[in-house]
Amino acid sequence: MRDEEEQAELLKNWWQQNGTAAIITIVLAVAALIGWREWQDHSAGQSAEASAQYQEMLQELVAPQQDSAAIVTKADALIDAYPKTAYADYARLAKAALSVQSSEFEQAVELLQAVADNGATDAIEYTASLRLARVHLHQQAWDKAQAQLDKRFPEAFNGMALELRGDLAKGQGETEVAIQRYQEALAVLQDGGEKDRVQMKLDDLKS
Repeated sequence: MRDEEEQAELLKNWWQQNGTAAIITIVLAVAALIGWREWQDHSAGQSAEASAQYQEMLQELVAPQQDSAAIVTKADALIDAYPKTAYADYARLAKAALSVQSSEFEQAVELLQAVADNGATDAIEYTASLRLARVHLHQQAWDKAQAQLDKRFPEAFNGMALELRGDLAKGQGETEVAIQRYQEALAVLQDGGEKDRVQMKLDDLKS
C-alpha cells in the first residue's frame, strides 16, 4: 500500500512539474511538424472567440496559484463550443492534468484516450498517447501501456517514449530491457530535467 501511495505521489508530482510546460510545448511541436505557415493559417481559421477563451484558460494554467474550478469551467466551455478543434484537445489535456493531480486516474484516462484516438493534429495525439501510457503504468495496466507505446513516434517525442518503455520493462521485472531503453532515451534527449530524470532511473537500476 505504501508503495502504491508513493507511486501515486510521484505521478502527481510529475504532472505538476511538467503538465503546463508540456501543454505549451505542444504548440511549438505542432509548429515544427506542420510548418509555421500552415500553423498560422490553421490558427487564423479558428474563431476569435475560441482563441480568446484558450488564452484565458492558458493564463489560469500558468498562474502562480491555480484555480482548478476556473480551469475546468474554461476548458469545458472550449470543449462544448469547439469539440473537434485543437483548442478542445488542449482543454482535455488540461483537465486530464488536473484529474491526475486529484488522483482521479480513470477520468484522466477517459480524457486522454479521446485525444489519443482522434486528436486535431498528430502532435496532440502523440502527446496524449504518452501521457496516457504514463497513467496506465501507474495503474500497472501493462498491456494498455504497451498498446500506446507500440505506436511509432517522431523524433520530437521519441525520448519520452523510450523512457516510458523503460518504465514498462522495469515494472514487468525486465531489468536488462529497462536499462537498454533508458540508455537509448539518454542518447536522444537534450540536456535538462528530462535527461537528468532518466539518468537517475538508470543509475538506480545499476546500483
